[in-house]
Amino acid sequence: MNDSTAKDLYDKWHNQIDEFGEDNYNSPWHLMVRQYLGDLSGLKVLEIGCGRGGFSKYLLECGADLVAADFSDAAIEITKGFLQNWPRCEVMVADIQNIPFPDNTFDCVISLETLEHIPDPDRGLAELVRVTKAGGRTMVTTPNYLSSLGVLRVYRELTGRPFTEVGQPINHPLKLIDRVLKLKQLKCRIDVIDGVGHYLYVPGTPSRRIKWLDRPRAISKWFAVHSLTVATKL
Repeated sequence: MNDSTAKDLYDKWHNQIDEFGEDNYNSPWHLMVRQYLGDLSGLKVLEIGCGRGGFSKYLLECGADLVAADFSDAAIEITKGFLQNWPRCEVMVADIQNIPFPDNTFDCVISLETLEHIPDPDRGLAELVRVTKAGGRTMVTTPNYLSSLGVLRVYRELTGRPFTEVGQPINHPLKLIDRVLKLKQLKCRIDVIDGVGHYLYVPGTPSRRIKWLDRPRAISKWFAVHSLTVATKL
């Protein structure tokens, strides 16, 4: 993704909000993944950590034969209603640390903004790769704490205000570089490493994006707040 594309994606994200708020398919991590999905027609796809189904609907529109899964019963009930008229779609409760499918089941496995919220992110990543077919793709996004977000987290902890997310009691400070190394250890080929979003965090004020830090992308992606890896299982 070049600099102009990244800027266009961010402008689209900030200007386009639907009834799902951040759970639509226009958040930064969704937009990154969409650049690399390719043709999903007829492919068996798992989205785990699907939330309320906003991105699941997009995957179905792309022709995927989809399993949409989440650990939250409440989220799955919403997703079932949202996707009830779509064929080629199974919606289920599942734990990313123990995915209830055999090895080598899916052509593409997608996990967005989920691994940081589970007790054992390494186990979750290994499970994603396990259920991916040989030659299939595993697509993962998480916040990258080797960024200004990590600085904010350290500041809050030093001042006695632990960093938390509403409704998310677990929030591991994951890093993009660590995920790249772990995917290689899981016998994957890394096809895409990407990252977008550099923000100024000032206590008591909304975060502000610093656009000039998006360049050069070959360097800036490693320190962006939103990170993506796309890996092929060998």
